[in-house]
Amino acid sequence: MSTSGSLEKEDWLDLGDLNNAANFTLDDALNDTESLNDPLLDEQFLFDGDFGSVSNLEDSASTSDNQPLVYKLDASFVIQPHQLISNQILKNEKKSGRVIAVAERNGWIAVVTSKGQLHLFDLNGNLNQFHRGDETMGGASCVTFSLDGKYLAIGLQKGAIKIMTIDNKLYHIINEGGQPGQGIVQVLYTKDNHTVLTIDNGGSFYECKINRQWLQKRKDSLRCHVSGCNGEIVAMKLLPGDVIALLSVHKLIFYVIKPRGGQILGVFPTKYEFQFPPACSYWLGCPKSDNNNSSSPLNSLYTSELRDFRICISRGHKISVLRLHANNFFSKKRRATVINQFDVPSPLVNLHWMSTHVVAGIDAMGAVWLIDPEKKTAKKQELEDLQLIFSTPILKGSATGGKVSEAVKAVAEYACYQSVTSATSTSERFIVLAHDGLKYLEKVHEWQQLESYKERNDDISAALYLLDVCRDKVRASEEFKRESRNLLAEKTSKLLTETVSGIVGGPLSDLQSHYRKYIRVILKVCVTGGLLEFLYTTCWDRLSMDSISKTVFLEHLDEYVLDGALIDPPTPLVNEYLQHLASEGHFSQFQSAVVRFPIHTLDLHTVMSICKQNSIYDGIIYVNNKALNDYITPLEDMLAEMSEFAHRGVFSDSEQILGNKVLVYLNCCLAGMAYPFGQLDGDNQKRVPLETFRCISSIRGKEEKESEEQYPYLKLLLQFDPQQFLNVVSTCADVELFQLDNRLQRFVDTIGQVCVNMKCELSLIHYLALLVQLSERALIALPTEPIQDAVITLLKMSPWDQIGTEDAILGGLYHATPDDKRRIIRAAQNPMRPVILSFLYLSDRKFEELIKCYLDSENKEVYSVIGGILKGGELTVQESAELRSYIMSIMETLYRIDGWLCANLINDHFREVIVTMAENEEEKRKQIFPVLAGIAQLRKYANQPSFCNDNELDEKLFGIVFEGICKRWPSWMPTSENPESVDHQLISMFPFWLPLAANTDFCLNIAVGNEYCVRTVVRLLEARHHLERAFDLLFEQLEKNKENDERMGELNFISSKVKSYPSTAEWLDETMKFCSRQSTKDDNSDRMMRVFQFISERAAQVGEDSEKQEKIDESLRVMCRQILATGTRYAKQLVDQLLDSPSFSGSSFIDNGGLIMDILSSCDYEAEIYQEMIYLIREENLTFAQKLELEVSRRAPLMYNSQCITCEQPMNKSGYVFRCGHFQHIECSTSIERICTCDGIADRLVVPREKPDKPNKRDIFKNWESKLNCRVLPK
Repeated sequence: MSTSGSLEKEDWLDLGDLNNAANFTLDDALNDTESLNDPLLDEQFLFDGDFGSVSNLEDSASTSDNQPLVYKLDASFVIQPHQLISNQILKNEKKSGRVIAVAERNGWIAVVTSKGQLHLFDLNGNLNQFHRGDETMGGASCVTFSLDGKYLAIGLQKGAIKIMTIDNKLYHIINEGGQPGQGIVQVLYTKDNHTVLTIDNGGSFYECKINRQWLQKRKDSLRCHVSGCNGEIVAMKLLPGDVIALLSVHKLIFYVIKPRGGQILGVFPTKYEFQFPPACSYWLGCPKSDNNNSSSPLNSLYTSELRDFRICISRGHKISVLRLHANNFFSKKRRATVINQFDVPSPLVNLHWMSTHVVAGIDAMGAVWLIDPEKKTAKKQELEDLQLIFSTPILKGSATGGKVSEAVKAVAEYACYQSVTSATSTSERFIVLAHDGLKYLEKVHEWQQLESYKERNDDISAALYLLDVCRDKVRASEEFKRESRNLLAEKTSKLLTETVSGIVGGPLSDLQSHYRKYIRVILKVCVTGGLLEFLYTTCWDRLSMDSISKTVFLEHLDEYVLDGALIDPPTPLVNEYLQHLASEGHFSQFQSAVVRFPIHTLDLHTVMSICKQNSIYDGIIYVNNKALNDYITPLEDMLAEMSEFAHRGVFSDSEQILGNKVLVYLNCCLAGMAYPFGQLDGDNQKRVPLETFRCISSIRGKEEKESEEQYPYLKLLLQFDPQQFLNVVSTCADVELFQLDNRLQRFVDTIGQVCVNMKCELSLIHYLALLVQLSERALIALPTEPIQDAVITLLKMSPWDQIGTEDAILGGLYHATPDDKRRIIRAAQNPMRPVILSFLYLSDRKFEELIKCYLDSENKEVYSVIGGILKGGELTVQESAELRSYIMSIMETLYRIDGWLCANLINDHFREVIVTMAENEEEKRKQIFPVLAGIAQLRKYANQPSFCNDNELDEKLFGIVFEGICKRWPSWMPTSENPESVDHQLISMFPFWLPLAANTDFCLNIAVGNEYCVRTVVRLLEARHHLERAFDLLFEQLEKNKENDERMGELNFISSKVKSYPSTAEWLDETMKFCSRQSTKDDNSDRMMRVFQFISERAAQVGEDSEKQEKIDESLRVMCRQILATGTRYAKQLVDQLLDSPSFSGSSFIDNGGLIMDILSSCDYEAEIYQEMIYLIREENLTFAQKLELEVSRRAPLMYNSQCITCEQPMNKSGYVFRCGHFQHIECSTSIERICTCDGIADRLVVPREKPDKPNKRDIFKNWESKLNCRVLPK
C-alpha cells in the first residue's frame, strides 16, 4: 500500500481502502520514500503582481502628471515589545538562565529557562508564579499549557517532564518522556487534558497518559508511535478535528491518535532544502461570522464545523497551501486538495496564519514577511528583524552527549518552534521570544492605518486608501467597508478645502503645482469613488471661481471623458470643457470628447460651428444623428469632399483619414450600429441601413439633374479604396437589409457593372474576390455574365500592375463556369496568358489545343505544360497514347524552340526518341545538336555515361555533340568571340565523356580540323595512348609562342582566366600538367628534361627584367624538383643548366639553398641505397662461408690469455671461452647475449659491416650572403 497514494495535486492524500489502514503504521509512512521522487514543490512558480494600488507602494503618494496616483501603506504588522516581562527576564538572566521557550493561555504567559526555572506572568507583566528548577534533570527545553489552562507541562533536556498546576504546584513528574537518554524537544497536551504528546531529540514520537494523583499505584502509560531508525519527527502541531500534524525531515504526516493505535490520514512530501526546518499553520474559517475577522485558535480546536480548513506548509523557499476535507477523513473520498504552491524570496523558519488572506512568515534572519496564500505573493515588511532564539543546542543534544537523530540534527540550526507561540484570544497576534525580550507581533487594522495617515497629515494617501477599500482593491473588514464611503466623502471635502485655500505667497508656478497635486486626486476619487454629484456641484462651483484652478481642472478631465466615466455631466461644465479644448487647439481630443457627452448637455450651435470650421466630422455626425436624427446628410457631405481627391492615386494624411472615416461610418450605418460605437434604437435599426443603401446605390447621386454620371457614389468609393469598400459590403452582407427582395444580388451586380465600366484592375480583382466570398457563404448565386465580363476586361489589360490579378481570374473561373469560353480564350491569347489558357483547356481536357496555343506563339512554357500534363494530368490509357503520338509529331518544332528545355522533356518522358537522333545529314544534325548537347549535360549531372546503352549508337550521338561544339553550331550553350572558348567547352566535357570520345578517330579528326582545339587533341591523343604525339604537340606550342616575350612574365601554372591568345606560360602550364599525369612512365624524365632546358633557354633571354626573372626562377625550381622526384638520372644535366642561369650562379645560398640541398640529398640517398645493397649481398654470401668453415673444423680455438678479461683472476672457476680467445668468469659476465666485452670481434666468422669512407667536407655556405661564384667545368 502506497503511503500517499497518488501524489498528484488532486488526490495526493488518498490512501485507498481504510479497512487495511491498521496495517499501515506511522513507521511505514516514514520509511516510504519511493513515492516522494516527484516533489510537488520543486516546480518553478511565478509570483502574481500586487492587487490594486498596493502594487505601487513606493515612497509616498505621487502626484506627478506623468505617473499614476500611488500611495504607500504602512507595514501590515507591528512589533510591540512587552517591556515589563522583557526587563525581568533579561535582568535575571544570569541567575535564572537564558530563556528557552514560551507559551500562553488564558491571559498567562509561561517562560522557561536553560536552568529549568519557570516564570509565569500575567498580561500586565506581573510575575505571578516562580518555580525553581532541578539541575539534576537539566535545563528546560519546552513548555505548554493544557487546553483548559489549568496545567503546564515542562519538557527537560535530560528526558523528564514536569506537570505543574497554574498555582505553581508540582502535579506530576514523568521521568522518561521519550527514549532513554534523549532530551525532550516538544510537549503537547491533547483535549482530554491528561494525555501528553512528546518528541525527543532522537526524532521519536510518544504518547503519555498521566495517572491521577490518587491513582499512583499504576505507572504512567507511555506508548511510542515512532522511534529507532525512523526517528525523523522534529515538531508537531495540534489541529482541529483531533488531527496532529507531524513534521518530519522528509514529509508532513496528518495523524489521528486512537485508543489502540493511530491512523494516518495522509502524507505530503517536503523533501527539499533540508537545512531549513518545516513549519505549518492552519486556518479554520467561521461560517457564522465574517471570514476576515480573526478567530480564536483555542476555540477552533473544539469546533465541529470544519468547512474552511486550510493548512499552510513552508520549507525554506517553498510554500504550499492545502485544503483539508474533514468530512472525508474516515472515508474513501479525497481528504485534501493542493490549492496553491509558490516560492518566497527568503527561506522561512516559522509562520503563523493570522486571517483569511494573511499569513505572517519569519525568515532565517528574523525578517517578517506578509504572505497572501491566494495571490501567491510575499512582501517583506519594513520592520526590525527579530532576534529569534533557536533551539540548536537542545536539538543537537548538548545535555545528553549529542546522541540525537541525524534528521533532527539536520534542521537544528534554524529550529525555533518553542520561541514562537500563538495567542489564545485571537489569531491576529502571536508571541515571539527573542534575545532582547518578549514581543508581540500583531496585524495592523484598517482604522490604525487610517489613523496613521491622519497623524502624518497625509490626506491624499488617506483618500486613495479609502478609494481602494471602496473598490475592493484592498482587503478590509465588512465594518470598515460600510464606513469607508462616508469617510471617503469627508476626506474629499477636506481635500477640496485644502485645494481652494491655496498657498500663501510664492510664484505662480507653485500655485499651479498646488492645484495639480490636489485636483488630480479629487477627480480620481470623485469619478472612481462614485462622488459625481459632489464633483458636478461643489467641486466645479468652487474651482471655477479661479481661472487657474479652472484650467487645471479642465486639463485633468480628459482621461475621464475619454473613458466615458462622466455620467450625465452638467451643461455648463461640458461647454466650458469643449471650448477649452477648442481654444487650446486640441481638436483630436475635441472630436473624441463630443461623441461621449449626452446630446442634451451640448450647446449645438457652438459645437457645430467648431466642427465645421475645423472639419471635425465625428462631431458633425454625432450632432446630426442624435439631435436631428439625420444619418444621410453627413455621409453625403463627406462623399462630396471625397470627390475632390478620390481620383488621385496618392492621398494626404487628412484625406486618408477622411476616406477611412467614410468607410467606417458606412459600415456602421449598413450594419445598423451607431457611430462610432453602440447600437441604434429600434426604429432606426431598419430605417438607417435602407436609407444608406439607397444613398450609395443611387444612379445620379445628390445632384440628379446636374450630373449625367451613373452611380457616382459607388464609383467614388471604388476609386478611393476598392478593397476596403468591398470589405464593408462583405461584412454587412448578412444583415437583414440585404436579405430582402434579393437586394444583395442586385447590389453586387451593380458594383460589377461599375467596375467593368471603370476598367480599374484593382477594383475588378477585389470584385471577383467578393463574389467568391459571398458565394462560399451561400449569400448569393454566382453571376456568370458579370464574372465573364470582369475576366475579359482584365485579360485585355496589358501589362498587369497587381500581383494577384491572375489568381483572382482563376478563382472566378473556378467557381463559375462561363457561358462563352471562346471569348475568354481569345482574350487570353492576345496577349498570351499561359496560366489562364491552361486552366480553360485542362478543365475541358483539350490537351492538344492547349499545346497548339503555346506552339503558335512559340512560348517556351510549352515544355513545362507538356511535362505537367504527363505527370499530373491523370490521363487515361487512350488519352496518354493520343497525346504522346501528337507530341512525337511536333517533336521537330520542339527541337527548334528551345534545345535545353526540349532535352529535359525528352530525358524525362521521351527517352525512346534519343535512338532516332543519329542523323547523317548535316542540316538535321544541326537541328538535333542543341537537344543532344542538353541530354549529354543532363546525363553528366546524373552520372550516366551513355545515351541509349548502345556503344555504337552512343559514339554517333556524342559525335554530333562534339562536331556541333567544334563547328560552333547555334545552340543554348554560351558562345564567345574568343576562338579558344570552343576548346574550353570540349575540355569541360572531359573526363566524363572522354572514354566515349576516344573510342574512334572521329572526334580526334574533328578536333584536329580546328586549329584552336589543341588541348582537346592532346587529351584525345593521351586517351588513345599516343603520348609522344601529344607531348610533341604541346612542345610545338611552346616553340611557337617563345617569341611572345611580353606574355612570358605572366607565368601562372594553374591558369583560371582564358585569354584571347594563349601565352607561353599557359602552354607551359599544360605541358607540366601532362608530365604530371604521366609521371609513372619511364620516359617521362626525358620529356621533363626537355621542358627544363626550354625554360633555361628562355631565362637567358629575359635580360634584366627583375619581375620576369623572379617568375622564371620560380618555374625552374618547381621543374627541377619534379625531375628529381623521378630519380637522379639527369642530376648532372640539371646542375649544368642551373649553372648556365645567371640568376642561379650569381645568387646567395639563402635564395637557392633549398634547391641545392634537394639535389645533394637526392644523390646521397641513392649512394646510401647502393652501399646498403652491397652490404646485404656480402652478408648473404658470408652465411654460406660460415657454414663451410664450421664443417671444416668444430674445435674451439686456443685462448690468448688464461686470466679473466674482467677481474684478471686465474681460471679457477667456471667461465666462458669466446671465439676471440678471451676467457671470462660466469659471475663476471653481465651480458645476456654472452658476448665478450673486448674490442675485438665476438665471432671471427662474421665480417664486420664496413661503412664507406666519408670525404672531408667544408662549409662552402658559411657566409650566406656571399656570392656562390660557380663556374662551368669544361666538357
